[in-house]
Amino acid sequence: MDEVKGVFYMVNNNRLKLYLKSKLTLSLVLALLILPQVSAETWDFNNHSVGVAGAYEFKTNDDIFEDSKIILDAQYIVESRTDDISEKLSCCSRPALPVNMQGLIDAKLNMGLDGTGLEFISINYTPWATRWESEDNSRDEFHIEWDLLELGAMRYVSDDALEVDSYFEFSILRVGRLLAYRWSEDSAYAINMGLQASLGYALARSVDRTYSNVSNPFAGVFFKLSIEHHKFGELYSINRFVNGFSISNPSRGHPTAREARVRVGYLYNINLNLKLDVYGEKRSFYFDEGGLPALYTSSGIFGLQVLYHW
Repeated sequence: MDEVKGVFYMVNNNRLKLYLKSKLTLSLVLALLILPQVSAETWDFNNHSVGVAGAYEFKTNDDIFEDSKIILDAQYIVESRTDDISEKLSCCSRPALPVNMQGLIDAKLNMGLDGTGLEFISINYTPWATRWESEDNSRDEFHIEWDLLELGAMRYVSDDALEVDSYFEFSILRVGRLLAYRWSEDSAYAINMGLQASLGYALARSVDRTYSNVSNPFAGVFFKLSIEHHKFGELYSINRFVNGFSISNPSRGHPTAREARVRVGYLYNINLNLKLDVYGEKRSFYFDEGGLPALYTSSGIFGLQVLYHW
């Protein structure tokens, strides 16, 4: 009789856990779709967007996460204001158009379809940013599209597949520049090259409590390279590397953490507001707890996303 009661208790307890997890997932999805959001790390600051993707994740440290996913993300700028063209605020010694933005927010959720539920949460917030758009009208050959400055950007990640319980990043500043090359002013092709650099402080906590409460200053680099055609779409590569460092040597016990993401894809404009994105992505995380063996986790994902922007 006691064994029957024990089985009954376990079944009901599991049902309760699944019920609470489904409620949490639903609440987060609703929050994602309702709250205002825009990514401080995207290269298109002109549009709000919502996206839905179907994807498959593979080569994780635990094969329980190697299954199909539904990925939801949204971007929004709370406030954006364009000021008058200024000769003093110049982009590469040219007159520039300052665009001041407040409240750049981005959120992303990954949900497994094989019983794992909510697996990945990413929230980015930048309270203030300014972009100086070049007013050079001769769009031929090599030129600068814009310069960018962000202050106080924050990032939170929880990633079950990479065994990251929580990762919080505070960037004191980010600076960036987007360059473009066209063979002629009327050319349908363009090559875009973007670079951002950041400096700040990060706090990380692994699911493995041996590697918990890792904190360190960091330096980050974000790089984009793309080839686009005004009719046939864009082939792109986006890379993000955030490397923790310490004043003391990690072998003497100072822990550090590193995050990396590489994404390659093809983006096609279906119409003025609708885009199709076919991509492959690898993300990884690295914990170094000093005298302990380093903990490295990674995963790969293939996805197909439909993106609506306005």
